[in-house]
Amino acid sequence: MNTVTAISPGDAYPSAVDRSRRNNCHIRVLRWTFRRDRNEVVVCELALTGEDREYELRAPAEWNPTGRAVERFDDALTAFQRHAMIERCLLDAGWELDTFESERVTVH
Repeated sequence: MNTVTAISPGDAYPSAVDRSRRNNCHIRVLRWTFRRDRNEVVVCELALTGEDREYELRAPAEWNPTGRAVERFDDALTAFQRHAMIERCLLDAGWELDTFESERVTVH
């Protein structure tokens, strides 16, 4: 007598993603939104990188004295100082702080 054993696809191949563990990392993103003339918007964001090693500041390059849209810093103080420089440039050009948000974001 011949015997045939059927293996369901779920048994034959291990799951590509281990869903039993939750390795998601959460970071805090600080977001400043500036407005001018009701329809112009500039958004600046500051957050730790996913590895918690550096602070990343994102702002439109035209408002950053360095001319970069993204900068990374080793410490929070230097990152906040750069943000303050950008904010001063915006305020001097007639922009106003519209909102400030602190958001917890999941990094996969």
